[in-house]
Amino acid sequence: MFLSVEVTDFHNFSSPEYIYNFEVEQYKSKEENALNDLSDYLLDSSSTLDGDEIQKHLFPNKEVDIFLSHSHADADNVIRLAIALERKGLNVFIDSCVWGNAFDLLKDIDNKYCYDSSTNTYSYEKRNRSTSHAYMMLNTALHKMIDNCEVFLFLGTPNSVSVRQGIEDQELVNSPWILSELALVQHIRRKTSYKQKLKSLTESLGMEAQQPVMDSLDVAYTKPDLDHKITSTALTNLLQQNYSNKVDVFERLYRHLNPWY
Repeated sequence: MFLSVEVTDFHNFSSPEYIYNFEVEQYKSKEENALNDLSDYLLDSSSTLDGDEIQKHLFPNKEVDIFLSHSHADADNVIRLAIALERKGLNVFIDSCVWGNAFDLLKDIDNKYCYDSSTNTYSYEKRNRSTSHAYMMLNTALHKMIDNCEVFLFLGTPNSVSVRQGIEDQELVNSPWILSELALVQHIRRKTSYKQKLKSLTESLGMEAQQPVMDSLDVAYTKPDLDHKITSTALTNLLQQNYSNKVDVFERLYRHLNPWY
């Protein structure tokens, strides 16, 4: 990752190009990875599941330009942004597009390993373990994606960020997943120079010329700061411009954030 950016008022974002509802639904469906029968992931003849294989199938590791972090409640508008970015030639990853895969995995594991048909109940202890495994796979996959992306874009709305009034207003996040992502980008390695990344992108382009709500418990966490902030209006203005390739998109974004880039 080269840098992280917060869109401070994404609830005001409007795509410069009209995007139909059916396009949003198509985007959702293309990101779904159906889980095979759990027996396909067993190690040898044992009852132990191969976590590596499950993770490869449900959370494929792919190269992305933009990682979009957001509240589940804003999913449809986030997908509209993703479509607009992809029309500019960028590869976009939306974190919520893999959340459903984690829930499906957890449901299948719970039904097979945690359900007691004699009492028609699930084992509390076994479900704690299965949930830990499923969420660890998801968290690991998300962190790998963030590390591999060029720009981490957090989409701030009242659904993802709240403000605690006081002597100094304090921004809070209620989602442990958003907290995990924001905390990670504070410590994750940065590319030494974005120009090196742009150079590799340029070379790649030259070669081409010849990728449910999670929490019922409400807990608030102090929101970690990101490298830069941008308004939804500025984001829309950037999307309205014409670009020759993805390198051009990054250069204009970086110059908007900091003329010294």
